[in-house]
Amino acid sequence: MTSPTWLIAEREFRTYVATLSFWVALALGPPAAGAGLMLAQNVQHPAEPSSIQVVSQNADLARDGKIALREAAMLEGRHLVFGGSGPSLTVRAVSPQLVELAFAQNFPLSDSGRALVARTLERDYARRTSGAAPLTVHQKASPASHRPDAAAVARFLSMLILWLTLTGSLGMLLQTVVRERATRALESLLAAAAPWQIMAGKLLGVGGVSLLILASWLGSSAALSLAVPEGGLAPAIIAELGRPELLLRAAVIYCLAYAFYGSITVALGAMARDSASAQNLARPMFASLVIVFFVALSTAMGGIPPAFSGLLYVPVFTPFLLLLHPVGAVSWAVELSILILMAAVSFPIAWFAVSRFELQENSPLLFRSKVPQG
Repeated sequence: MTSPTWLIAEREFRTYVATLSFWVALALGPPAAGAGLMLAQNVQHPAEPSSIQVVSQNADLARDGKIALREAAMLEGRHLVFGGSGPSLTVRAVSPQLVELAFAQNFPLSDSGRALVARTLERDYARRTSGAAPLTVHQKASPASHRPDAAAVARFLSMLILWLTLTGSLGMLLQTVVRERATRALESLLAAAAPWQIMAGKLLGVGGVSLLILASWLGSSAALSLAVPEGGLAPAIIAELGRPELLLRAAVIYCLAYAFYGSITVALGAMARDSASAQNLARPMFASLVIVFFVALSTAMGGIPPAFSGLLYVPVFTPFLLLLHPVGAVSWAVELSILILMAAVSFPIAWFAVSRFELQENSPLLFRSKVPQG
């Protein structure tokens, strides 16, 4: 005989996956996100200017600078036109043995291309002045371009996927618990299954839906990492998202986060009598999830003060902040300890949720026997 837990789980799972809209969204969501990442790569390489300038008081240095720029641009597949009012390269002779290059902030060459310009100038000067003291070309530091780190962006995206999937799943879980209360179907369930079986079935059923969504997103990342060409920010992000250790870690963290928040959600739903009261009871939890998201976002941007670093050890924040740390940044012993702590906190919450599944006083299924007097 099939356990009531699995029957309830199967019913909840089928309720959400039996619609065409669910599968359409599941099929189109990850590819659309991947396409968006590839299109966003264009931001990393803005449109090249039609012209550039080489500024120098030394005609020989100006000529050599143009030659060096042409070579570097050719290797990067760029077409540079000299003259006009475009971004400038300033070439200045500091001493007979030192030349300084100053690139404008939006100069259309990569860091390696700019280094190649310096090396080419050294080569050409050495050829022209054979026998003279070697020339050292020093590149003047330009303002930071704030290029994003692909690994950090990938970690933030994995956290965002977890947060979105978890938030949506908790909404589904809350509604399925409240539905039993509002339609009085809970009384029939309690006649056929124990409270803990009802809770486990609902957690497993909705959890299966959320894991299907999560597997779609993370699996698409792994597939895209094998298909997209190398080079550029977007392919690097997709490659990071497709790393097996990151996928496995994200899946484990998500399961523990779902058990923790899911137990809270079931408890709130079991305490409610209708949809309106459930929303009122759950509002603080979803508000805290919004706070958690902005704390995680600030952490990803480097904006959280060191005094708040202890939030990693608070179960409400643990899964999201942990995903923002690179693999190995937190020792395995500490990471395992805080995950065990989050799992341990889930047990008393689950016990409280189970205790909320009880028949109402006016339930027709609540039978009482009269004890004869005297």
